[in-house]
Amino acid sequence: MKTLLTAFLFLLLLAFLLFISLTIPPQPQYKTYPSAQKIPLPPPNYTGIPLENAIAERRSIREFGSGEITLAELSQLLFSAQGITNKEKGFRAAPSAGALYPIELYIVASRVENLRNGIYHYNVKEHSLELLKEGDFREELYNASHQQPVKDAAVVFIFTAVFERTKAKYGERGGRYIYIEAGHISQNILLEATSLNLASLPIGAFSDEELNSILEIDGKTESAIYLNLVGRKKG
Repeated sequence: MKTLLTAFLFLLLLAFLLFISLTIPPQPQYKTYPSAQKIPLPPPNYTGIPLENAIAERRSIREFGSGEITLAELSQLLFSAQGITNKEKGFRAAPSAGALYPIELYIVASRVENLRNGIYHYNVKEHSLELLKEGDFREELYNASHQQPVKDAAVVFIFTAVFERTKAKYGERGGRYIYIEAGHISQNILLEATSLNLASLPIGAFSDEELNSILEIDGKTESAIYLNLVGRKKG
């Protein structure tokens, strides 16, 4: 009798989980800005130094040179961060719990060759940039972080998290997976920057509210969680 009850409860649990999976609408794995101007990125085709060398040489550099980075270099960095590496299954360059991909990437471009200064969103599916705001936003970034390097870098990568993409499946523990994934993506950017002979710096200290305001996101369903800075080496 006890065995039958256990089996019945197990089947009931399976039925409940199936019901939940069918009733919760699937979360989109990326966002787009349909009305934004799109800027195509060059195809990523760079072959750099061996991975072991990049690991050994990577350093957090707080001083940047004044030179521009190229659009091809930016393309390579974005692809290394979030580029689709398996078109059939949609897998990306960095691992993601359940292949749910809760991280969105925005960039603040200040010195990128043949790219107007402004705030852009990385369109993962099309490997392109979507122009959200044109202008110089270095002062706003500084006010949000009080860190001089954000004013000196050629480009600032802003990571945001769309929490429900992961939490819909994994619950509160999904929050842990999101921050782990941000680390995976950041390391890809930092190692690629090293391979491209660029300076890079990860930053976690900033005002969430001020960064969210710059991006015009609500801070609840989507919020800024991390910064990566890249630019030319000084001297």
